[in-house]
Amino acid sequence: MTAAGAARRRPRGLVAGWLALVVVLAGALAVGTLDDGAARSPGDRARDLAESIACPQCDGQSVADSDSDAATAIRSRIEQRIGEGASDAQIRDELADAYGERVLLTPGRSGVSSLVWTLPVVALIVAFAGVVLAFRRWRAAGARRASDDDRALVEQVRSRAASGAGDPGRGPGGP
Repeated sequence: MTAAGAARRRPRGLVAGWLALVVVLAGALAVGTLDDGAARSPGDRARDLAESIACPQCDGQSVADSDSDAATAIRSRIEQRIGEGASDAQIRDELADAYGERVLLTPGRSGVSSLVWTLPVVALIVAFAGVVLAFRRWRAAGARRASDDDRALVEQVRSRAASGAGDPGRGPGGP
């Protein structure tokens, strides 16, 4: 059977189901990654920034979760810079310059840091493609049918085995 014939036999519901899955997945990714565009209050911005900055004195805590003197000073500095009109990126950059890149809990989205964001997506796509290829191979292996020549050959071997003619150990010179 040709590829065109196999494509015609594929149920339309199966293709529609896969297409719907792709649309829903793309929509979920878009909703999850896009900013809603709503204006945030200065308090919301300060809280979001404080959650994305690590406390330089604490182990594994953000500035928002820590009560150390350094965390309190950083939260005050964030609120001050927001009041002065600085952008979130400017504030993050200033804190990274002052305390080092290790205080940034979320990596940047450019340069080598962008690999943190892109590699999981690439790995997911490659894994999905691998699963699709495996299922196609399994389906193709299951769809193979024996030809008339194959059946005739098997019948010939069976008849020889039944009569003993095909087995050298059963013939006239055998053990």
